[in-house]
Amino acid sequence: MISIVVPVLNERERLGALLGELERLEGGREVIVADGGSRDGTPGAAAPPARLAASPPGRARQMNAGAALARGEILLFLHCDTRLPPGALALVEEALRDPAFVGGGFRHRFDREDRFSRFISWSANTRTRLWQTFFGDQAIFVRRSVFERIGGYAGLPLFEDWELCTRLKREGRLACIPAPAVTSARRIGAWGKWRCFRLWWGLSLLYALGVPAERLARFYGDVR
Repeated sequence: MISIVVPVLNERERLGALLGELERLEGGREVIVADGGSRDGTPGAAAPPARLAASPPGRARQMNAGAALARGEILLFLHCDTRLPPGALALVEEALRDPAFVGGGFRHRFDREDRFSRFISWSANTRTRLWQTFFGDQAIFVRRSVFERIGGYAGLPLFEDWELCTRLKREGRLACIPAPAVTSARRIGAWGKWRCFRLWWGLSLLYALGVPAERLARFYGDVR
């Protein structure tokens, strides 16, 4: 069984639609909604069969709280504004049939087709191909036994997904599923292309150079 952990904060409008899509997925799964203290009624939208985990705000803490309730052998961490491709669960199970692989993610694609969005997706997929590093909007999945062994997500306010992949690669290989996870381009719409470019590339470069995620997080706003 695959445990799908969805970290949320004030996502009531999006959560209902996502849970409906997950309910129609083929394959054995459970859905855990990890809420970080929403004030818009989001927990109420996490209707059964989805289970609810509560934690202080912070995506890493929320995903760890959701993972702690998981019963599946595989954990899949899914952002509320990202959609899985058809047959996603079977694709994950197939990728992990080889014991050399401990986890992975999907190719990246936005839900819009302008040149800037395609460029950002291309850069994300190039990063994945070269360094086996996935970001959260690529629906990272991992064997639960490995996730627990390495201590789950580090308590970072930003780049917790990058840091997790760094530790996972010490445990085994990461698989990239060619079918794309389609994520919302709402940040591009709200912030504009230039600000997105400066933040996504600039903060990534600074983090790669060793600037602590805690210092960088103050520059990364919320679109909700």
